[in-house]
Amino acid sequence: MTRNPLNIYDGPARVREILFSEHTPEPVVGKCFSRLSPVSYRVMVLDMTLTNHVRPEMVSAPLLVVGGECDGHITKMELQATARAYNLVPEVFPRMGHNMMLEPGWRAVAERIDGWLTTHEL
Repeated sequence: MTRNPLNIYDGPARVREILFSEHTPEPVVGKCFSRLSPVSYRVMVLDMTLTNHVRPEMVSAPLLVVGGECDGHITKMELQATARAYNLVPEVFPRMGHNMMLEPGWRAVAERIDGWLTTHEL
């Protein structure tokens, strides 16, 4: 492991496959690819693969679990398992990849989060 994300995301096509949907404009994917740089070993290996972040006994705040239908990074099973651990049902946005905030349909996600926050007076 060289700790370089370019070994995983070795080109714009791979970035699209893992982080975006097929509906994301090419310039957005290309810009994301061009900004990749080495990151810490902990983030790439421990936090993203080996560490269990689902700890419902430590969470008392309300949660909203959202995911993208075309996410190539977080599987549907992982999304469902996370939501289930917190006794929730995940909200899956169609035609969206992992980087929902950069996808063409980002506004629907932002509006849902804003509505959820308002409903919970947060």
